[in-house]
Amino acid sequence: MLKEKIRKMDIDFLTSSGHKIGLEKFLELYQEGKAILLDVRTKDEVEIFSINLGINIPLHELPDNLDRIPKDKLVATFCSGKVRAAVAYTYLLSEGFENVKILATTSKEFADKLKPGLVKKLKKN
Repeated sequence: MLKEKIRKMDIDFLTSSGHKIGLEKFLELYQEGKAILLDVRTKDEVEIFSINLGINIPLHELPDNLDRIPKDKLVATFCSGKVRAAVAYTYLLSEGFENVKILATTSKEFADKLKPGLVKKLKKN
């Protein structure tokens, strides 16, 4: 199954951006209860900079924790540099998850967005 997913990742796929979701759109869907963040950073990274909009499962623990990830919502994979998020995205697709995207943002961009007004809005969920 993984082979088939990778075979589809040609230039058309890579330039379509269909595998990514922007921060604004993700936050909109999160507020509607339609999306969660899958943070695949290590526990040490999360201890320093925590984003509580979903679940943290470090990438190396992902294969043993698939049952913790809902299949009824969009799952946006996230890490500080997008590489682990891309690996998690591909792995989840290979495991039958259909509604998965890579969150197209960095930790800095995320932190810059979390101003008091947005935090208040997100806490209502």
